Amino acid sequence: MSDFYRGTLSTSFLFSFSPLIAIVSNPKTSMALAGICISRSGIDIALVSSADGALQESTSAPLQIDPIEPDANALAAPLTSLTSQHHAELTVLAMSTQVLVFHKYSMLHEIGLSTDDRFTIDYISAYVAGLRSDEVASTPCFLFIEITPTTFIAQLVTIRLEGAKRICIPVYVEATTSSTTTLPIFVGQFLAWAQGHNYKSFQCALLDPPSGSVDSTALQIALATDCPMIIADGVQLAKYAASYAFLNLEDLRQQDEGEMGQYVSPCPISFLANNNPPTVIIHNSEPLAAARDITFTTSDENQTSIAVEFAFGKHDARPEDRLIFAKVTLEGLRPRPADEGRITVSMFVSTGLGNRVEVFQGSERKNADVRAVIQIIDPFEGTAFEVFYGPWR
Repeated sequence: MSDFYRGTLSTSFLFSFSPLIAIVSNPKTSMALAGICISRSGIDIALVSSADGALQESTSAPLQIDPIEPDANALAAPLTSLTSQHHAELTVLAMSTQVLVFHKYSMLHEIGLSTDDRFTIDYISAYVAGLRSDEVASTPCFLFIEITPTTFIAQLVTIRLEGAKRICIPVYVEATTSSTTTLPIFVGQFLAWAQGHNYKSFQCALLDPPSGSVDSTALQIALATDCPMIIADGVQLAKYAASYAFLNLEDLRQQDEGEMGQYVSPCPISFLANNNPPTVIIHNSEPLAAARDITFTTSDENQTSIAVEFAFGKHDARPEDRLIFAKVTLEGLRPRPADEGRITVSMFVSTGLGNRVEVFQGSERKNADVRAVIQIIDPFEGTAFEVFYGPWR
């Protein structure tokens, strides 16, 4: 899930490979490590000691920013000013988990963050790095909520400790267009699913929510009193990004060039909608990165919503729930006669360039009546994949 600027390797299978090549830089143990966060409120920076991870200083440059599609021109000057005033051996930049990957990479070049000592991660990776070890040990599940202008997104993960590092394991992701559903209702429905599948004892973190979008009282009622609710803003996420730099310092210093070879999908991925038989959208052993759009017609008269689920494997009928790793619900569909409404399901799976599921009404994105697009944690790292692939490991 962490996304170093040059790209990281995932667990997707290699068709062939060559030995790892690493270039080791000279460590500068006396220098600080920087964490930067681009959020709705602006740019925040925090510096920690490379010796013990202790916070040294932090400051902010207030700006009004769209974190999903940040404006490189607006960011360049204040970001350059902050980094020039606060020198660091390594800098880790935290950006919204939902920022479009290709937009992010082009923007990073424009704002000057494409050097060998600067890396990017998403909000979830930053938040997890900021957790204390006892928090991870005592909390079986973490629920991350993000809000875009049209969509609520919930990602459920478990976290495994490997020494000082925290390894995120995706469990399930759900999203809904928010035309009629409120955030407390959405979260309540998500928790009902989680508890029905024996996932309990949560911590819920809202990652950089828009101002005024969270009714804390109503949301806490939906979560129940034993589920802590935390609103993580840019100030916190910058500190957590600095913690990520400290916890992963040696890996970041080892500037490897990666493995050479062709990655392939280790299993098929199918989607389910409208009680139709599952449809394969990513094929087994398909070269990665892989992207595909599939359009189908709705069978119900004047259908106003549709739920699309994503599962591992190729199936003739609905698979068991444990194989389903994502669900996207489109609300507010423009009514159409039976067999005339068109829904497009899209998926992008890669190694180091992000993973995306998307559902929209119509057959063309730019003219879509309703659209939901979400960036997800590598599905091949998750519990549903373990269920599917486990017997053959």
